[in-house]
Amino acid sequence: MLEVLGLRKSWPDFSLELGLSLADGEIAAILGPSGSGKSTLLRLIAGLERPNAGLIVVDGRDVSSLPPERRGIGLVFQDFALFPQMSVRRNIEFGPRMRGLPSKQRAEAARAIAETFEISALLDRSPRSLSGGEQQRVALARALAANPALVLLDEPLSSLDAALRRRLRTEIGGSLRKAGKTALFITHDAEEAFAIADRIFVMGKGRIVEEGSPEEIYERPETAFTARLLDEGPVIPCELSPSLAPPKEGGMLVAATAIGKFLCLPPRGGYALGERYSVFFLEEAALLDTANPSAPSATEREEMGRFRGKLVSYAYAGSCLRGILECALSEGGNMTMEINLPLGMNPEKGEGLGFRVSPGKAVLVKP
Repeated sequence: MLEVLGLRKSWPDFSLELGLSLADGEIAAILGPSGSGKSTLLRLIAGLERPNAGLIVVDGRDVSSLPPERRGIGLVFQDFALFPQMSVRRNIEFGPRMRGLPSKQRAEAARAIAETFEISALLDRSPRSLSGGEQQRVALARALAANPALVLLDEPLSSLDAALRRRLRTEIGGSLRKAGKTALFITHDAEEAFAIADRIFVMGKGRIVEEGSPEEIYERPETAFTARLLDEGPVIPCELSPSLAPPKEGGMLVAATAIGKFLCLPPRGGYALGERYSVFFLEEAALLDTANPSAPSATEREEMGRFRGKLVSYAYAGSCLRGILECALSEGGNMTMEINLPLGMNPEKGEGLGFRVSPGKAVLVKP
């Protein structure tokens, strides 16, 4: 449905080089920090920028040299870019009118797409009178009214408040799937990408760093870059340990030298003994451990995955107390971990607490 082949765009201080493909009806996200090249990629696909090299194929047609209006692509801008002097109806009819559809067909297209996005009651209103969520729906409806082969969305929720963004995440994905559209959207918000996309491309410095389903990117990130982008927990240096046999239950034994401990992580291929890697702790990796991890143990294995940290702060979080633990690193500095504590615990700030790492909540990643 979409193929980007050997795409390249260069400036004196930045270059973009990548390739990717989307299947028919797939919704994909480009997830990356500011300055990674996300918007540049979208503009290249839309035809608003010209690449130095590469092909852009939409629905089996090479559109690389075509102007934007002939590419069969719908574009939803960050600020919606609705025409303020036009009614919602005329905004939605704009694309079909540019395609030369007669007025009767334009009206039918507007009516049908308005029903899909549940904005039929807004057709005769001005965009200025709409809420942010209503404007977002209208912008998406306008992009789809011309029946494009591909829809591109440039951070479609970034201008909305946090509560509305959370509510509209599922609405965007549901609307695109209901319309049967292939879509590519860019975002710096991992939660937004997880909620909307079928597949995620992680982008950094003009390159695709890795790709996968939302579950794969969150639960099994391959690189420290992606792990830090998710911003769930600390990333600490480690190496695969040849000194101890893997545990009976299987997995990889990791010497987390920065914290002076061994961890057993889920098995993954492509890693070598003695090489340097990083351990990424997912959200809620720390579990309260009533045992004393600082006490001497018979073997290193018994201390595997058990730590002690200082309670820096905590706050009421409904079903529990959400605490922040600070754990000293043997190589200097500290790492912080979030931990859920029982409501009746009544801890003191500065108190030392033992914790262990929940199975499957620590992941080995490449530097």
